[in-house]
Amino acid sequence: MTVSDTEKARRSALLRHHYDVENNHDIDGIMATFSPKGEMHYNRQTFADPDSIKAAHGLIGLWGTQGAIEGGQNHIDHEHFTDDEVIVEGRLCGKHVLAFQGIEASGRDVELPFVAFYKFDETDKLISERVVMNLGSLVAVP
Repeated sequence: MTVSDTEKARRSALLRHHYDVENNHDIDGIMATFSPKGEMHYNRQTFADPDSIKAAHGLIGLWGTQGAIEGGQNHIDHEHFTDDEVIVEGRLCGKHVLAFQGIEASGRDVELPFVAFYKFDETDKLISERVVMNLGSLVAVP
Protein backbone atom coordinates (compact mmCIF):
# COMPACT_ATOMS: atom_id res chain seq x y z
CA MET A 1 0.00 0.00 0.00
CA THR A 2 1.27 3.46 -0.87
CA VAL A 3 0.91 6.19 1.75
CA SER A 4 -1.12 9.06 0.32
CA ASP A 5 0.20 12.62 0.23
CA THR A 6 -2.65 13.61 2.57
CA GLU A 7 -1.59 10.97 5.12
CA LYS A 8 2.07 11.99 4.81
CA ALA A 9 1.12 15.62 5.46
CA ARG A 10 -0.99 14.62 8.49
CA ARG A 11 1.77 12.53 10.03
CA SER A 12 4.40 15.17 9.27
CA ALA A 13 2.33 17.85 11.02
CA LEU A 14 1.87 15.62 14.09
CA LEU A 15 5.59 14.87 14.18
CA ARG A 16 6.58 18.52 13.81
CA HIS A 17 4.24 19.47 16.63
CA HIS A 18 5.91 16.83 18.84
CA TYR A 19 9.36 18.24 17.98
CA ASP A 20 8.18 21.82 18.54
CA VAL A 21 7.05 21.09 22.10
CA GLU A 22 10.27 19.14 22.77
CA ASN A 23 12.35 22.04 21.48
CA ASN A 24 10.32 24.44 23.65
CA HIS A 25 11.04 22.13 26.62
CA ASP A 26 7.30 21.98 27.32
CA ILE A 27 6.78 18.72 29.22
CA ASP A 28 3.00 19.12 29.35
CA GLY A 29 3.00 19.63 25.58
CA ILE A 30 5.29 16.65 25.07
CA MET A 31 3.09 14.39 27.17
CA ALA A 32 -0.04 15.63 25.36
CA THR A 33 1.38 14.22 22.12
CA PHE A 34 1.47 10.70 23.60
CA SER A 35 -1.43 8.29 23.89
CA PRO A 36 -2.07 7.19 27.50
CA LYS A 37 -0.89 3.76 26.35
CA GLY A 38 2.08 5.19 24.43
CA GLU A 39 5.58 3.79 24.70
CA MET A 40 9.00 5.25 24.15
CA HIS A 41 12.09 3.22 23.36
CA TYR A 42 15.46 4.92 23.61
CA ASN A 43 18.56 2.93 22.62
CA ARG A 44 16.73 -0.30 23.48
CA GLN A 45 15.48 0.93 26.87
CA THR A 46 11.70 0.85 27.19
CA PHE A 47 9.63 3.55 28.88
CA ALA A 48 6.13 2.12 28.95
CA ASP A 49 4.11 4.56 31.07
CA PRO A 50 3.63 8.34 31.22
CA ASP A 51 5.85 8.83 34.29
CA SER A 52 8.82 7.02 32.77
CA ILE A 53 8.37 8.77 29.40
CA LYS A 54 8.34 12.11 31.23
CA ALA A 55 11.45 11.15 33.23
CA ALA A 56 13.33 10.05 30.10
CA HIS A 57 12.70 13.41 28.42
CA GLY A 58 13.94 15.12 31.59
CA LEU A 59 17.14 13.06 31.84
CA ILE A 60 18.28 14.11 28.41
CA GLY A 61 17.25 17.73 29.01
CA LEU A 62 14.07 18.27 27.03
CA TRP A 63 12.10 19.89 29.85
CA GLY A 64 12.39 22.19 32.87
CA THR A 65 14.68 20.10 35.04
CA GLN A 66 18.36 20.22 34.25
CA GLY A 67 19.23 17.27 32.06
CA ALA A 68 22.37 16.02 30.36
CA ILE A 69 21.98 18.21 27.27
CA GLU A 70 21.49 21.90 28.07
CA GLY A 71 19.46 23.84 25.52
CA GLY A 72 18.68 20.62 23.63
CA GLN A 73 17.17 21.10 20.19
CA ASN A 74 16.02 18.29 17.90
CA HIS A 75 16.45 18.82 14.17
CA ILE A 76 14.72 16.79 11.47
CA ASP A 77 17.07 16.20 8.54
CA HIS A 78 14.93 13.74 6.58
CA GLU A 79 11.48 12.15 6.91
CA HIS A 80 10.51 8.80 5.43
CA PHE A 81 7.08 7.16 5.42
CA THR A 82 6.05 3.54 5.65
CA ASP A 83 2.50 2.19 5.76
CA ASP A 84 2.51 2.57 9.56
CA GLU A 85 5.30 4.90 10.63
CA VAL A 86 7.27 8.05 10.06
CA ILE A 87 11.02 7.52 10.17
CA VAL A 88 13.22 10.50 10.97
CA GLU A 89 16.92 11.01 10.43
CA GLY A 90 17.86 13.82 12.76
CA ARG A 91 20.18 15.39 15.33
CA LEU A 92 19.93 16.50 18.94
CA CYS A 93 22.16 19.52 19.51
CA GLY A 94 23.09 21.23 22.76
CA LYS A 95 25.73 21.44 25.48
CA HIS A 96 26.69 18.26 27.36
CA VAL A 97 26.49 19.43 30.99
CA LEU A 98 25.65 16.31 33.04
CA ALA A 99 26.60 12.63 32.87
CA PHE A 100 24.40 10.64 30.51
CA GLN A 101 24.23 6.88 29.97
CA GLY A 102 27.48 6.48 31.92
CA ILE A 103 29.35 9.17 29.97
CA GLU A 104 30.66 12.03 32.12
CA ALA A 105 29.79 15.59 31.11
CA SER A 106 32.24 17.12 28.66
CA GLY A 107 31.00 20.72 28.82
CA ARG A 108 31.15 20.80 25.02
CA ASP A 109 28.53 21.58 22.42
CA VAL A 110 27.52 18.26 20.89
CA GLU A 111 25.50 16.98 17.97
CA LEU A 112 23.96 13.55 18.50
CA PRO A 113 22.69 11.93 15.30
CA PHE A 114 19.65 9.68 15.59
CA VAL A 115 17.12 7.65 13.68
CA ALA A 116 13.62 7.61 15.17
CA PHE A 117 10.44 5.72 14.32
CA TYR A 118 7.04 7.22 15.16
CA LYS A 119 3.64 5.55 15.08
CA PHE A 120 0.41 7.47 15.68
CA ASP A 121 -3.01 6.10 16.65
CA GLU A 122 -6.38 7.01 15.14
CA THR A 123 -6.70 9.94 17.58
CA ASP A 124 -3.40 11.48 16.38
CA LYS A 125 -1.48 10.52 19.51
CA LEU A 126 1.91 8.83 19.61
CA ILE A 127 1.65 5.18 20.48
CA SER A 128 5.30 4.47 19.79
CA GLU A 129 8.46 6.55 19.67
CA ARG A 130 11.59 4.49 19.07
CA VAL A 131 14.90 6.35 19.03
CA VAL A 132 18.35 5.02 18.23
CA MET A 133 20.90 7.73 19.04
CA ASN A 134 24.65 7.73 18.47
CA LEU A 135 26.22 8.92 21.74
CA GLY A 136 29.80 8.85 20.42
CA SER A 137 30.20 12.62 20.34
CA LEU A 138 29.59 12.76 24.12
CA VAL A 139 32.98 11.14 24.66
CA ALA A 140 35.63 13.82 25.08
CA VAL A 141 38.23 13.85 22.32
CA PRO A 142 41.82 13.84 23.72
